[in-house]
Amino acid sequence: MQEKERVCTISGMRPQKLPGNLDSCRLLSRIDEEIRRSIAEGYTAFQTGMAMGVDIWAADTVRNLKSIYPEIRLVCFLPCETQADGWTEGWRGKYFDTLAAADDVACLQAHYTAGCMQRRNRKMIESSSRLIAVYDGISLGGTAEAVHYARERGLDVVVINPLECLTK
Repeated sequence: MQEKERVCTISGMRPQKLPGNLDSCRLLSRIDEEIRRSIAEGYTAFQTGMAMGVDIWAADTVRNLKSIYPEIRLVCFLPCETQADGWTEGWRGKYFDTLAAADDVACLQAHYTAGCMQRRNRKMIESSSRLIAVYDGISLGGTAEAVHYARERGLDVVVINPLECLTK
């Protein structure tokens, strides 16, 4: 892994928590914009917890940007080996394709246990100096906890509010 000041964690809300009239192209564009800004500021490692939705979309964005910025790395940090068990075939396909293309894959533990997702988030934040979070500022859950913990630790926190990406 790169030096701490060069690592950016990306986290976000699950698809079912995102607003129903979300303009997904606008949201993906904002994620791309913030990752590019981070690259311009010297970040070279981008890590994600590989949850459905924002985590996988951000990982895909990093994968695509590697053709323009070959110095960047994608790190997938899994809470457990069984993370994608029970997901739909479509999400599982995206998950495993992304893992296969990652520069590094870290895994916290073999099987799911209560709290493993939060422990994964904390480990990622502890090795980062920036967090890009897709978060509405209202919802409770893992992304809210990650934003709070990152701020507590003094990370540069960039929040992309999905409510700003609604269709008009």
